[in-house]
Amino acid sequence: MPQRLRPAKARRRAKPARRAARPADFEPIARLLGDRVRAARAAQELTVAQLAARAGLSRRFLTDVELGKANVSLHGLARIAAALSLPLATLVAPAAAPAARLRDQLVALAQRLPDHALRDGAARLEELASRRPEPRRIALIGLRGAGKSSLGRAVAAKCGLAFVELDHEVEAAAGMPLADLFTLHGEASYRQLERRALQRLLDDGRGLVVATGGGIVAAPETYELLRARFTVIWLKASPDEHWSRVVAQGDSRPMAGQPAAKARLREILAERAPLYRLAHAVVDTTALGVAGSEKALEELVRAAAPEGAPR
Repeated sequence: MPQRLRPAKARRRAKPARRAARPADFEPIARLLGDRVRAARAAQELTVAQLAARAGLSRRFLTDVELGKANVSLHGLARIAAALSLPLATLVAPAAAPAARLRDQLVALAQRLPDHALRDGAARLEELASRRPEPRRIALIGLRGAGKSSLGRAVAAKCGLAFVELDHEVEAAAGMPLADLFTLHGEASYRQLERRALQRLLDDGRGLVVATGGGIVAAPETYELLRARFTVIWLKASPDEHWSRVVAQGDSRPMAGQPAAKARLREILAERAPLYRLAHAVVDTTALGVAGSEKALEELVRAAAPEGAPR
């Protein structure tokens, strides 16, 4: 009996096409692209879901793009750039030479110079380094409802600084909401991603105001890094004020599964208060009100010492 031929579609399913392997040098390019997309999205205060909807892409795919995991077509890049109202070249232009390459060039040049020229060159570099303006970095700490997001965003805009929600950076890195992250991977995973997100902000080199999670003070190494590299400001409020603000925002988490949730909030504030007091400055938002708190915070941000200066 003659052999029956399978339909064309069946033949194609039997031998799926192999995906082309990514070149070895693709990873840094993908990471650079992801960082640029994430930074542009944050600057426009868009969520991943909002940008994905604008671009006509899935949220999962856009998250992979920002994490440097996606093979993006030119068509996909054009859609992302259009959704961000940016020229395509802004996302794909080559990065500047990394600091390591510049250091190698300086070493190679130094090996060709006589001793007296090396001494003169070293003195000049020290002078330039002393004049280099350092980025101004402000970290806001406190429990939910302290005003870190609203006050931080308003003051950052007035002072010409970027504003970043650290938890949003963690969600972008994890590719999932915080609630899912805690449920699936636990607090230890969250703390690890939180510290990495903080380090990325430091490596970025921008002046910024960062709203941190309420429990960051309970992570010793991360809090130590925060206090060493940022001007830390505690937005302080009474327990009743914290409670009423969070509930007014429609956040039911303080009451979820805790009959004595308000009492627990008081306990958490009492437990963390000694750590919050290690901040470089305090703004009492209960005593000052919204307008007074914004004014006080703006004054502190404008007067904040640059990174590395004595506090």
